[in-house]
Amino acid sequence: RVKVILNTWFQQARAQTYVITDDDDLDLNFTTNGHAVNSGCGKSHDLGDLSCKTGVEYDLYVRSGKKWWCHFDDDNYVNVPRLVELLVELDWRKDVYLGRRSIFKDFQVNFQGKTVYFVFATTGAGVCISKPLANKMAPWAKSGKFLETSRALGHADDCTIGFIITNLLKVNLTVTNSFHSHMENLTDLDPKTLKNQAVLSHRAPTNTINIPSNLNKTNVFNKLVDPTRFYSLHCLIYPENPFCKV
Repeated sequence: RVKVILNTWFQQARAQTYVITDDDDLDLNFTTNGHAVNSGCGKSHDLGDLSCKTGVEYDLYVRSGKKWWCHFDDDNYVNVPRLVELLVELDWRKDVYLGRRSIFKDFQVNFQGKTVYFVFATTGAGVCISKPLANKMAPWAKSGKFLETSRALGHADDCTIGFIITNLLKVNLTVTNSFHSHMENLTDLDPKTLKNQAVLSHRAPTNTINIPSNLNKTNVFNKLVDPTRFYSLHCLIYPENPFCKV
């Protein structure tokens, strides 16, 4: 997954993109110019390890001083120019929580003996948080507190982010339909709209975007070569890329 990302959209945002890992990788660190960060967290997909990584990512973002904190999974393709367009339309100086809901009713859980309700954006489709709002998350997120909050909530990282923002900080989610996760049926997306989407995903080989070979004379690769469809998507957006001419 990382190799596909490094060969495609990472090239459009090399200075801004960091890869949060669970191990040291000298080759990856060299390729990303020092932007591979060993979280020191475990390798599993359970609540503790995922939230541990997100907590490390949060601390890394706060130290950066950047206007936006955007989280994407390793099965996401980020259409960088489209993402920038979306963010420019919003005011980073205000409290902004941008993403896509995976469930359409308020989430109900028990937190410290009380029933709480909140909304969350699935990180499987990507999420962006403005600098002032990210800083306000600090009492529940900074220096290891994110993992503590996640464990107290009993739910994973995206739920924890949503809980902190929409319940504790009382900031609403700004919903975008330009972020997509593999929880959707990606084949239903109109191929003609793919260039206008900010984030796309895959669950190869069963759930991927559809790119017809006759779409804008794009170089569409065989599914055996490009099971995620991200190389073909990259060529749709950047047809001048050298590997798109092969």
